Parts: sequence; structure tokens; C-alpha cells
Amino acid sequence: MGSRGPARRSFLLVRGRPFALSAWHAAALTLALALPGQRPQPTLSTFDFAGVTLDDGLLRRQLDDARQYYVRIPNDDLLHGFRTRRGLPAPGRGLGGWYGSDVFHVFGQIVSGLARLHAATRDPELAAKVRALVHGFGECVEDDGWFFASRNPNAPHYTFDKVAGGLVDAAIYCGDTEAKVLLARITAWGEKNLARDRKARDTSTEWYTLSENLYRAFALCGDERYREFAAVWHYDEWWQLLCLRNEPFRPPPRHAYSHLNTAGGAAIAYELTGVRAYLDTAVAAHDLFSQQQAFATGGFGPDEQLLPEHDLLRRLSETHHSAETQCGAWAVFKLCKRLLRITGDARYGDWIERQCYNAIAATIPSSPDGRVFYYSDYCSTGASKFLHREQWTCCSGTRPQAVAEVVDLVFLRAGCDLCVNLFVPATAHFTVGGAQVTVVQRTSFPADDRIELEVACQAPVTFGLWVRVPGWLQAGITASLGDAPVRGEVGALNWWRTSREWRPGDRLTLRLPVPLWTAPLLRDQATPAAILAGPVVLAVRSTGAPPHGRIDLARLADVLEPSPGEALTFHVRGAPELLLRPFFAFAEGEPYWVYLDPSLAHRIPHAAVTFTGTWHDAGRFRYGNEKDATAEVTFEGTGVRWLGYAFDDAGIAEATIDGKIVTRIDQFAPGRDLPFDWQHSGLAPGRHTLKLRLTGDRAAGSKDCFLNIAGFDVVPAH
Repeated sequence: MGSRGPARRSFLLVRGRPFALSAWHAAALTLALALPGQRPQPTLSTFDFAGVTLDDGLLRRQLDDARQYYVRIPNDDLLHGFRTRRGLPAPGRGLGGWYGSDVFHVFGQIVSGLARLHAATRDPELAAKVRALVHGFGECVEDDGWFFASRNPNAPHYTFDKVAGGLVDAAIYCGDTEAKVLLARITAWGEKNLARDRKARDTSTEWYTLSENLYRAFALCGDERYREFAAVWHYDEWWQLLCLRNEPFRPPPRHAYSHLNTAGGAAIAYELTGVRAYLDTAVAAHDLFSQQQAFATGGFGPDEQLLPEHDLLRRLSETHHSAETQCGAWAVFKLCKRLLRITGDARYGDWIERQCYNAIAATIPSSPDGRVFYYSDYCSTGASKFLHREQWTCCSGTRPQAVAEVVDLVFLRAGCDLCVNLFVPATAHFTVGGAQVTVVQRTSFPADDRIELEVACQAPVTFGLWVRVPGWLQAGITASLGDAPVRGEVGALNWWRTSREWRPGDRLTLRLPVPLWTAPLLRDQATPAAILAGPVVLAVRSTGAPPHGRIDLARLADVLEPSPGEALTFHVRGAPELLLRPFFAFAEGEPYWVYLDPSLAHRIPHAAVTFTGTWHDAGRFRYGNEKDATAEVTFEGTGVRWLGYAFDDAGIAEATIDGKIVTRIDQFAPGRDLPFDWQHSGLAPGRHTLKLRLTGDRAAGSKDCFLNIAGFDVVPAH
């Protein structure tokens, strides 16, 4: 074969600066920039918060909690770092954690979240707070456009993107005209100063997420500078892999949240340009993530990584950082809402629904000092809910955004027709041919399969009702108006549809039977699997042994008994120590299992090991290098296997079983995170205790004497 020459490059001139493009990117971008104003017409439209109210229920309570939490943060505290950097009087107290350190700074997300919470609740206090924050921020922007909270932000691209999004939302949802002025100023700084090396898989800046908010700025202001600058940040390498479905999750791993987030940039690029490749990219991102990366909950990204499917299996039993809860939900909501609007296909509502119940509704309260429910824990060796140990992380910024966004995901419009996407208590006000119409959705779904839609109008009015047919639905939707059945048709776009003349007070009753079903982690293996009731993941509580292998997943209807008076709660026949409850019902620190895996019936996780001395928690293992520190575990069986990883800075442990030294074990290997295996068998059936002691010794080639413990597998007596 002949040698390949260098790839041909094209160049884009943005504000006088040349920028190199790949051939694929250049072709799409040339077309995009040539078609200003030629936008495809959306199939559906959203309410954009106007006219929709989220009524009492699980999600309304999360909305109220977020409003109360974020409105209480003093403006002086949020602006403290900016004012200090600018040399202005800085009353109040600076926030700690990431916020105080200017690490992935969340001021922009908080402004955005407050603006969206105002749109969702119509609370004037929130709008006033947004305007005060924008004005205070504006006073701190320097003459050259420098706007960061310090002189040393760790991720300028990230912070620029989030502040730009916050200013766009302040302008859209709070009518803040100053926000537009500041948006232009920080964009001018970004055009001149943001580095454009566009490193692939870069997680230190997340430059590839910038296009979405810049396109939103263009849609808001109509200024071509925003459209041109958005095009600079198209992630052509990743978008091509997605569009071609060409192994986008192969190693080395990519950062999960931001790599879904960038697909939102592709979706809005299609909305504004009509270039089909961008829509293909966004659809592929949805399908690949939801089918190959998402857990049963809808969460994704263990340890914030995208992994080949079978690597997810290993990671599931290793880490308690299974999914970024708030950030992940925010990315899913944005992408799926755009795809619903563009394509009209109700299937994009399924991922939204899972995130609503298993991420937003499942969130535990944040601490007053800014620690948030960052990671959802689905670890198959046992899990619990916990707040992040650091303050004001990225999820503290995306939480108000995601919670508010739920309000705009309940209903959509198809011309004069109303589309019901989420089955939650909510009210929609809209017009049909000039007539004012209100539709109230009343339901206790998913605890009950009954959904009532009541129509209020001054006189009879004709319009259609569309109801999303969920992917989990195993029986058809039935409907009635009073005692009379109502027929509906299900089309190719997964909506149940009926149209009629509605009279004041008409009540349409729908029934969506909620099945019990299992969702395997991998498409080619029956286990590990989670149990769901409709879209709701049921986690297992055990007052005895772990539940692995103790529930017949093929016969759920036979082995699960509803608990009287407790919605979506089930006992297991023959195993009274097991109880299944919605994942959203578990409190902080309460142990549970989301995934059941018979192969883990004899696994002891590191969380159940007794440690002495200094050990550090890396999520998927504990590690330490203090001489004479120990790890001890008691087990019932004839053998035991140490689960861990070999490293180039590992040392040597002394292993004692039942008080007798049996061997020394070297965990060293010339690399990082390599396979490691040690096991001891041939023990008499019964109860035994293994103790590992760090000797402080190491091999000649090792850099240190660390040891790590992920857990133990027990060989049972047969």
C-alpha cells in the first residue's frame, strides 16, 4: 500500500484569527455558515415554561426544595470572589470548596438555575435575585473583559461557557437587558483569549461544550459573532465517531457528562442551520448513550467515564461513583427536549422520564455548606446515598437547572394539539383558535396507573391530545370519558392520539398499567439486572445477607408480593429479610442494592472490611502505604481471593489466616491499574479470618509500598 499524505486542512477566520478544520468539519461548517436563517421547522414546540405549573408531587417537592435552597444563598457570598479580585468592597463570606478555589466555577450555572426557577415558579424574588447578581457581576468585569472569580481559573473554557449560559437565561427568563451587554463583553474576551488547541478527550477545559450556549446567544441576539464563534467549538472528531457509530466508547475513556453535553451543541446547530449531519450526530448520541452507557436508572458514566459495554460490568462492582446525578440529568433533559421538538418522536421522552424519577426525585437534600448529591451509587456489592465531600461542585450548579427544566418537559404542543410527555401532576394553559384552554393532569403515577386529564374552557373547543407511549409499557393505553371508552391511535412516532370536541369539565381517564420488569446491564447477559416498576428502579433492602441470587428475576410476578399500604413496595416470598422499594425512597446512608448479580453472592466489598491505620478511599478500592496498617475480613468458606490492582508503586503484604502467617504477597507490576490476583484455598469448611498487614517492604523496581483492596471473593463450602 502506498503511504498516506497529510490530511487536507481548511481554515476558518474568526474575528481575524485562523482556525484549522478537518475536511468533514469544514464541509459541514461551510454549509452551516452559508445558510443563515434557513432553519428547519420543528415538529413540536415546548411551552418554554410559559403557562405550565408543576403541581404537588415528588417532582414539585424537589422544585420547591431547590428554590428554597438557592434563594437563601446571600448575593454577597456569591459575588465575594469577583469583588475581591476586582478590588471592590466585598462584604459577606466567600463560599468554600470549588467555588472559593475557582475550580469549574458554578456562578453561571447558579444564575441560569435561578432564572429557570423563576420561569418555572413565577416567583418575583428569584427574578430580582438574578438581576442583582448579573449587575454585581457586571461591576466586576474588567476593562479588558476579564470576568473570572480569580486570576487563576482552572478551566477558562468551562467557566466562559457556563457564565454565557447564565447570562442568556437571565435575559430570556428575567428580561435582564444588562445580561446581553455583559454577554457581548465576555464573548469579545473569549474570541481574543480562549485557547483553540482543541485537544481530543480533554477534560480539563471541556472546550467542546461551548457551541450550545453560543448558538443560544445567536438565537437570542441575532448577532453573527455568536454563530461564528459557536462553530469554532464543533467537536468534529467526536461528532464523526457518533454519526458513523464508529466505536465512540473505545479507550482511552472520555468524560461522560461533557461528551453527552456536546451532543446538545450538535442538536442546536441543526435547529439553526438545517445541516443533517448535526441531527444525525445528536440522534446517534442519544441512542448510543441510552442503549450502551445508561444504567437502568438512566444515569451513566461510572467514575465519570464512558466505557465499552463489558468494561461497565467490572466497574459496576468496583465504584460507588456510578453516575453524575445532577449534571447527567441536565445533559439528558437538554438533548432529549431538542430531539422531541425536532423529530416529534415520543421515544426521546423515555430517558427524560427515567432521569426524573431515578435522579431528580431520588436526590437527597444538599447540606447548607454546598455539598450536593453528586454521585448516584449503584455498586453491585452494596450501595448507599451520600453527599459529595467537597463544597460547591459542578452538580451544585446544574441541580437548579435540571430541577427547573422538569417543568418544561411535562407538556409540548403539536400545532393546536397538546402532548403529554410526563405523567405527573401539572397544569397547562394554552389557546386554541383564540379560545383559552386549561388542562389539569391529576395522577399519583407511578404508584397508580390512573391518569386524569380535565379540560376547562369557556365553550366547546376542538383539539387533539397526544400521550407518550412509554417504552416500558407492555399493555396498551386505555381511555374513557365518563363511562364511555375513547379510542386512540398509536402512530410511528409513539404517541397515543385522540381528537374531539371537548366540553367544559370533560375528564379523560387514561390507564397505563405499570409492569414489573428487569433491565440487564448488558444486552447479551441476563445478569446483572435491575428490577423496575414502569420507569422506577426498585432497590433492594436486606436485613440479612446480600440479595444476589435470592430473587427469581424470571418470575417477578410470582415471587414479589405488594406491601399493603406502601406504594411500589414489595416483599419477597420466602425471604422476609428482603424488601424492594423505589430507589427514590431511600434516605442518605441507607444501604441498598440496585443491581442483582448471582456471581456476587460470595463477594465481600471493601466497605465491609475492617481497616486499621491510615487508608484512603479511591471509590473502587481502599489504598495505603503506612507500615503495619492492616485490613481484616471474616468469611465462611474454604478459600478466599483478594481483589485489587497491581501498580508500579505497590508494596508487599503479609497474609495471616486464623492467626497463622501463610505467605507474603507482592502487588507490584511495572504499570498502572494492572490485573492482580492472589487466592488461598483448601481451608476446612467453616468460619475463617484473613488479615493483611503492610510490611513496608517493596520490590526493587517499585516506587513505593502502597497496597490496595477492592474486596474479597469467598469460596463457599459445598
